[in-house]
Amino acid sequence: MKKGKTIEKKESDIEKEIVRTEEDVKRSENKQLTWFFVIVGLIFAAVLVPYFWNESSKSFEFGGADWVVEDYEYLKIYHGRFLSFGNPNLFYNVYLRTDPRENDVVAEGTFDQFKYGGIISFAPEVDACRGELGRGVFDLSAFLRQGVGVGPVESGSTDKFVAVEEDRRFATCNTGLDRTLVIVEIGEDSKVFQDEKNSYCYTIVARDCEDFSGIERFIAKSILDFDAARNETSV
Repeated sequence: MKKGKTIEKKESDIEKEIVRTEEDVKRSENKQLTWFFVIVGLIFAAVLVPYFWNESSKSFEFGGADWVVEDYEYLKIYHGRFLSFGNPNLFYNVYLRTDPRENDVVAEGTFDQFKYGGIISFAPEVDACRGELGRGVFDLSAFLRQGVGVGPVESGSTDKFVAVEEDRRFATCNTGLDRTLVIVEIGEDSKVFQDEKNSYCYTIVARDCEDFSGIERFIAKSILDFDAARNETSV
């Protein structure tokens, strides 16, 4: 009887050992599976978090407009979309080469005063430009016509003799009182400012024929100031 009990005890110990071994194997497999999912999760996080962060950094809000950074081979374009100042049924798209949040060109005045009808009046030295400033003026004209909503925009000159010779409007802040007037001239430093006496007259000063930063500053500040004025009115 004693021998039989010993055999039964050994068999019981073996069964317990088998059960413990199976449990150990399962725990080991579970640990391995857990580490597998942890590693896979870390890999996905390492890939997806920077991707989504990068994508989110390409969009922002400024002046009530939605902006997206568009990357091209040689440059970045800051694409803004906002409700036209003068047409509540039109969303206008503007494309800048400088981040509107970082354009540090000096701007004086509040750029939310516009009359129907527009004039872009050029100083003689700007007429001679063939650089990027000319492209910027084209963008400025489109912005005034549709983004601001002033309607037709004509070309003018700050020089009376040039205006007569070329059949253009002679327009300075003292003479162009019936329309929105933007004067473009060359100076030592880029800046934009609103005339103290004629609030519908703005001057954009460029350093040279390649400098369009003042034009982009005028556009960005107009969007910002008009949005602020619109929000005050709606309160």
